[in-house]
Amino acid sequence: MEVNRIADIFCGSGTVLFEASRRNIGFWGCDINPVATLIAKVKSYRLDADAFGVTTARIVDRFASASLVPQISDKASDRLRPWFEDTQFNDLVRLRNAVLDVVGDHREFAAAFDCAFSAILKPVSRWRSRSRKPSLDSLRSAPAVIDTFVRQCRMMQEAWAEVGLSPAAPAEIVRGSVIDVPRPAEPVDLIVTSPPYATSYEYADLHQLSALWLGFVDDHRDLRPSFIGTSSRRSSIGTALRNLNSIGEQVVFSLFDRDRPAAEATATYFLDMQKVAQRCHEFLRPGGISVFVVGNTQLSGVRIDNANHLVESLVDSGFVDVSVVKRQLSNKPNTPYRLPNGRLSSIRTDIQIYAEEYIVMAQRG
Repeated sequence: MEVNRIADIFCGSGTVLFEASRRNIGFWGCDINPVATLIAKVKSYRLDADAFGVTTARIVDRFASASLVPQISDKASDRLRPWFEDTQFNDLVRLRNAVLDVVGDHREFAAAFDCAFSAILKPVSRWRSRSRKPSLDSLRSAPAVIDTFVRQCRMMQEAWAEVGLSPAAPAEIVRGSVIDVPRPAEPVDLIVTSPPYATSYEYADLHQLSALWLGFVDDHRDLRPSFIGTSSRRSSIGTALRNLNSIGEQVVFSLFDRDRPAAEATATYFLDMQKVAQRCHEFLRPGGISVFVVGNTQLSGVRIDNANHLVESLVDSGFVDVSVVKRQLSNKPNTPYRLPNGRLSSIRTDIQIYAEEYIVMAQRG
């Protein structure tokens, strides 16, 4: 099969985009997360590495004299301060203002330095290292803000120096949910994506530092309802059961007596994923292929069979030649969670990520 255009409907920070770019293949992607789409767009750029380095040096020179007045709302500041030592917070304010002063209206450089700023936030914060869920580590010793920023910019500069200024394959990244964004202007040949899990993570929370610092929201919780897989949206069970496919109906029915809120949120997730399958069919050219990497979860002792639900959704949407390959993940950690005493545990009785994933492939009929 000849592939000229690849899409990723949950494009995240642009891994599929990067691989498509390396192969000079056109790309279309979307994601509801504003931080993710920022990073993905920057990965699609071809910036002058020397000019980027010069601009970095100017930002560093400006840093010491930059304003200490945050360019974010008081509400966002209040939510951010607990994550940082006072010195770190003030240095981030200075750095952010230095970037705004130096870069100005240069759109691509502004996005690139926003991306660099975003990348250092967790390393210089009290965010617990290697934690999959937001948690504070009050004993953590964070590195200096400006040194961390310089290292990040140097890494980005080296990457652009390596790829050079040769024209990249066309890439379009759209901020929005695959459920309701306009379809690509031209059908794509291949979709490669990894959907979110059902109610296992609040994905908006994982990027809250960047979302708040960069001014996307004043409260990261406002982003939650837009995400597929969030527990903040729940469907009426009666309505859901009339619209769910058989796998979704079976899972939600099994979960209902044990944990009604989880059943309602899972029903919403499954209904969303049924729409995702339909949109993928719309996006592809006849004969095009969708490839999904999807894992299963467990809630309150009930197996949330994301993979089989997706297979049935694809078939119902008109896909043919559906095949599934199981991929064992021997080193995948369980989802951590917070105990009543405030400590994190790697074992949870009601939510668990299985150490297995499935690669689901289907062809548009």
